Order: sequence, then structure tokens, then C-alpha cells
Amino acid sequence: MNDRVELQAEVAAPRDLVFPLVATADGLRRWLDAASLDARVGGELRATLRDAQVVGRVLALDPPQHISFTWDWLDRPLGAASVVAFDAIDHGARTWVTLRHVGLRPDQVDLHDQMWRYWLGRFVEACRALPETV
Repeated sequence: MNDRVELQAEVAAPRDLVFPLVATADGLRRWLDAASLDARVGGELRATLRDAQVVGRVLALDPPQHISFTWDWLDRPLGAASVVAFDAIDHGARTWVTLRHVGLRPDQVDLHDQMWRYWLGRFVEACRALPETV
């Protein structure tokens, strides 16, 4: 049974610059419509993706490699515990980023796959705006 979305992207920026885009409020706001994040285990996540509001709590934080948080829609709850995780792995002067959204009901996977493809594209664009490595 498929209960997850898993997407990957390789970006031309070092991990130390990429990781804050997924693990700080300022970084998230560079590719989501709005966000607030208390970046500590147990800290609150709030985000806006178009007209949808997301709420969650940080589950794990291991800078500059991993952050994961619970994920639920404020107005239309998923009805199941779901978790979003970002992992950033050094690949020379580039970074390999994996996004996983797990715990989805089978009828939610395709919708979330499409959603994350769009937002991961915006994330990649935000990475392109990062400073060049020296």
C-alpha cells in the first residue's frame, strides 16, 4: 500500500545554504506563500500554500541534514497522522534534497504528489537565488 509521496531534487548550492530554506521561517517564506516555524523539537509550524493553511509540530531536527514535522490541513484535516521530512545530503558543491510525506491515506497520495511537485519546484527556484559558492 502506497501511503507516501517521495520526491528528490539536486540543487546547485551547498547544504549549509539549502537547509535553512526548509528549517527556518524566513527560508520557508522564500518558497511557500507564508510560514512561521519554531525550529526546535516540539516547535510549531504554520504555513500557507495558496488558500490552504497547514499546522504541525517539529518531530526531529538535525541541522544541516534533516527536519521533519507533523502536517495537517487546518480547514480540511487529513484524518490520519502525516509527517513531512526533508533531508539534505552533500553532493560536492551541490545538495541532494529528498522530500517525503508519509502517513497519507491511499486516496490522498496523488493529490499530495501533485501538490509537492509544484512546491518543490518553487523550492528549487529559491535555491537558484542562493549565493554562489566561493
